[in-house]
Amino acid sequence: MTSGAAQAGLQNAEKFQQARVAKGDTVAMAYTDLQKFLPASFDGYTAEAPSGSSQSMGGFSMAQAEQTWKGPAKADGSTPEIQVTLVDFSGTQQAYGMMAAPMLSGFKQEDAHRRAGSVKVGLADTGAWEDFNKDNSDAKITMVTRYRYMVTVEARNQGEDRSKMVLDLAESIAKKFDGK
Repeated sequence: MTSGAAQAGLQNAEKFQQARVAKGDTVAMAYTDLQKFLPASFDGYTAEAPSGSSQSMGGFSMAQAEQTWKGPAKADGSTPEIQVTLVDFSGTQQAYGMMAAPMLSGFKQEDAHRRAGSVKVGLADTGAWEDFNKDNSDAKITMVTRYRYMVTVEARNQGEDRSKMVLDLAESIAKKFDGK
């Protein structure tokens, strides 16, 4: 990320924060409310019960919700899984900033076993980081959006590259936070 882009990002983040303060929206939502942003289902997968937590102390506030969906066992005994984790960093701008910086940096790295780096997405105020394990085809996208939320989608034990699916799913979840 160029210093000009970094400065513009910081200014935009400050505008978002000022708008939240003006509305009285300065703490993370309850994890039970965050769970409502989790996907309803995945074709052929069975949902486990969602989990979550909320934390606050002084000016620190965040909430997390997550859920795992399991597919039918494969011939090799492995079970495909999709896990979605959502974090609301509303009251913790510094933590959000540390997470967002590498996603917006334009960094890419690839070798015989792994592909990792920031990924362009089609959503405003959003950045993403891809991590794909070439040896076992596990795919993970971590996305930050609206200077507040983090969306992580992982596909494990799929037996094929599901990078596009996890990116599309993360984008669809991030869109739900528009205006929040």
